[in-house]
Amino acid sequence: MKQVRNFGILAVIALAIVAIPTAGQVADLVSALLSIVLAGLIAYFVARLYRDRRIDIYGLGELDRGILYAAVAGIIVVLAAAQNFGTTAGTLVLVALLAACGAGLVRVYQSWRSY
Repeated sequence: MKQVRNFGILAVIALAIVAIPTAGQVADLVSALLSIVLAGLIAYFVARLYRDRRIDIYGLGELDRGILYAAVAGIIVVLAAAQNFGTTAGTLVLVALLAACGAGLVRVYQSWRSY
């Protein structure tokens, strides 16, 4: 019964977005606000993680720390530009860049675990 009620609520919201002339703009606004909140939460999580693991990060050494920072920055840049990779070749480049960043993170993790 609860699932039917939830489905009904979603159906009414979808109908309102389709039927009301400016509802699409309101939906875009809500989506943008949720994206900003999500980005803020991710930034807070990363800052908190950095503060908690600062000694471990500085103990990595310059090369591994550089790889870590480059991999994290690469992931952020690739995800920010993901909507520009609209073709099949673009998607392959996107996956390859994410895989390279992931390989960098794995290398840093293995180096960190070896101590």
